[in-house]
Amino acid sequence: MAKQGKKQQTKGVDIVIITLVTVLLLFGLVSLLNVLSDPFDGTEVGLEGFLSRLNMEYFNRQLVSILISLAVAVPIALLDYDKYKPFVKTAYLVTCGLLVLLLIVKVNTRGVFGWYKIGTSRSFQPSEIAKVVLLVALSKFVSEAYDRRGHFNNFWDVLQSLLIFAVPFVLVMRQPDYGTAMVFAAIYMGVVFAARINWLYILGGGTAAVLSLPLIYRYILDNDQRARIRVFLDPSLDLEGDGYNVLRSKELVGSGGLFGKGYFTPGTLAQKKYVPERQTDFIFSGIAEGVGFVGAAILILLFFLLLLRVLLVARRSKNMFGRCLCAGTVAMLGFHVFENIGMNMGLMPVTGIPLPLISYGGSNMMATLTTIAIVLSVNYRAYNRGQIQ
Repeated sequence: MAKQGKKQQTKGVDIVIITLVTVLLLFGLVSLLNVLSDPFDGTEVGLEGFLSRLNMEYFNRQLVSILISLAVAVPIALLDYDKYKPFVKTAYLVTCGLLVLLLIVKVNTRGVFGWYKIGTSRSFQPSEIAKVVLLVALSKFVSEAYDRRGHFNNFWDVLQSLLIFAVPFVLVMRQPDYGTAMVFAAIYMGVVFAARINWLYILGGGTAAVLSLPLIYRYILDNDQRARIRVFLDPSLDLEGDGYNVLRSKELVGSGGLFGKGYFTPGTLAQKKYVPERQTDFIFSGIAEGVGFVGAAILILLFFLLLLRVLLVARRSKNMFGRCLCAGTVAMLGFHVFENIGMNMGLMPVTGIPLPLISYGGSNMMATLTTIAIVLSVNYRAYNRGQIQ
């Protein structure tokens, strides 16, 4: 009897998602330690010589960020996701308030007013938490509209959902952080797709977006953002800035060859600061150098399997709220992976988007693990509400 009760408690816990996330976290920690190490030159003797090359500062910070994020994520995974609903409005208003306050305080970090400083070595990025809040707020509104009408095609419902999305989107654009704003757009598209929005809205919105691109380029983007687009199209236009960084990143990716140079080995360019932001934006180039094409392909495969598994959870859930949460999570994580790896390979513009579970950064780590926790909650309830045999 006790054995049956224990089996019932563990039924619905998605071991596959937990395993994939754990593997990616561990790989990220090792990769971070590798790219930030002092250059190995082959003269290291024994364990002491090896350890003397390692830079433990960012490794320790990242480990603390993971533990803090898990302390937040685990209770969220254990809580019934329907219980999030009473807190959504307050969380949304507080998050938007934090984004507004950033524009007033204006603490400039790398040209973006996007962080609150915590002490001398830590910072907090509200836009990362806004991703999770927007995901839940949109999923709640869209699913309730769907349940009320049996569809999500009412014009006023679509308009209200756009307003919920537009407020944090515009505030983040004002920082200006266009990369994160695009993540918000991806979340919106994922949620409304899950609610089976009419294709006429999609075609109309897509057409309007394409037609507005010249106006956005001319009147909304600043000189720096326009320059980034031109450099993306022709990196040789800026051989001392973004173009140079992209060319070096591509060199690093290509230098890994088929199987890579290995981690913690002599001749590693990432350890010599060959690319900027090697622990965040361009960490994939350092990984590709170390593990080569095969290792990088396996990393991409792990992300693909994680996204595929979350889509499976969305399909399992008969609750529209749960489906929207999972679809928005896939859109958010998928955009992060696609954009980060793409910009490392020169296939996408440089936007400062981190690689989930891999790049250094506490705010993004908390946002990523929190969304994964939400998915685990959806899966567990789908099983234990009798929706799945």
